[in-house]
Amino acid sequence: MPLHWTLRCAPLQPNAPGSFKHRILMLNSIVSFLLALGILVFIHEYGHYSVARFYGVRVIRFSVGFGKPIFRWINRKTKVEWTVSWIPLGGYVRMLDERDPDSLKGHDIELSEAFNRKPVGQRIAIVLAGPLANLVLAALIYGFLAYMQPMGLATQVSEPIPNSIAANAGLMGGDEITEVNGDRTKNWNEVSWALIKARLFRDDLSIKVNRGGYELFLEPVQSSEVNAELGPSLTRELGFSPIEKSVLVRAVGEGSAAAAAGFLANDQLLSVEGIPVETSAQFTSLIKERPAQETTVRIRRNDLDISVLAVPEKTQLENGEIIGRLGLSIGDESVIVNNPLNPVESIVEGTGRMIEVSVFSLAALGKMVTGDLSWNHLSGPVSIASAAGESSSLGILPFFGFLAMVSVSLGILNLLPIPLLDGGHLMYYLAEIVRGKPVDEVWQIRGQKLGILLIGILTSVAFFNDIQRLIF
Repeated sequence: MPLHWTLRCAPLQPNAPGSFKHRILMLNSIVSFLLALGILVFIHEYGHYSVARFYGVRVIRFSVGFGKPIFRWINRKTKVEWTVSWIPLGGYVRMLDERDPDSLKGHDIELSEAFNRKPVGQRIAIVLAGPLANLVLAALIYGFLAYMQPMGLATQVSEPIPNSIAANAGLMGGDEITEVNGDRTKNWNEVSWALIKARLFRDDLSIKVNRGGYELFLEPVQSSEVNAELGPSLTRELGFSPIEKSVLVRAVGEGSAAAAAGFLANDQLLSVEGIPVETSAQFTSLIKERPAQETTVRIRRNDLDISVLAVPEKTQLENGEIIGRLGLSIGDESVIVNNPLNPVESIVEGTGRMIEVSVFSLAALGKMVTGDLSWNHLSGPVSIASAAGESSSLGILPFFGFLAMVSVSLGILNLLPIPLLDGGHLMYYLAEIVRGKPVDEVWQIRGQKLGILLIGILTSVAFFNDIQRLIF
């Protein structure tokens, strides 16, 4: 009976499909995805629109989305129809064009305002403006994030996993990674990014660390040794991770063993007898095990690593157990670094990051084509919506970071020389410059069919990957 079946079912988990929380998460993903896509499509199309208007091209419609309009407004002065349509996977700017009969209907015709009548240089500028608008937006967002988030997790590493790639290369707990393949690393995000780049380009790894105030290079890691998947978990797969908390001395007891050894407030406790310390509980446990024994404690004071020889005081507990005690008040604090930037430095930083992500995206796409990188890394709308929801749930700044990343992808994707995309139009216009006349319409139609096929294949692969991620 249904009642009997219901009673035997396991209770619905909070995040299980169908639960209230799961529905809220899904709704958040959908809303975040639509908001992100709407912003990026608007910026992209506004790039086309603004340059077209600048060159005197008659713009008939500006649409975010495809299909039947949900919202429509006509500017009486410019006579441009602004619409938001039902299918949110893109947008378009319809311009007066003699090759598009629909653009000629119901309008006062002034052929000098037609897109196809404009010089090829102006047409190139109009087509380029969309992708460039996305790249400029990404640079501004990255710059804003650099200005608003000057602090990041420090590059100090915890004890590597024994026999891991990192351990075999000579990495030790407490090392600060200062450079990866020549790129300076100021925070952990930069370490992760440098490692991901090296993995993508299959470069050997050359890592420079600060150990006890001395800078040294680890044993080079051959690219053939690294089989880890491309992604933010790469460092863990290499066998190391950051120290997210540091153990600091808050106060030193007067007349205590710690005072006699020379400990000071704000000393960072690094190791006890060579064992790296990652939490205050671990430090306390290590000291308890050494009553009345000379103990070497490695500390960091004013950016200098020094060794302190201490003798924990022998202390008997009520249950008769004998433990060691130093007389320190200690606590865990986040290991962060602060690199504040002024507005100009932030814009420079943002532009550099945009260029770096663009080059990375192009390289990744190229390696997918050559088979050096799995097509499983290609994401479709479902994965993007999920990422949008996750980033927005973390706050406005993480959502901005997601927005910048997708904006770069949108700009780069549209510059690919595939007919139907902006890059395909650029290809035709460059051919027109070389030939001295436009590409024959027959070849343009053939190119459009090829473009539909290629975009269809890419879309199918992306959807297939999304389905795989949902199932597995």
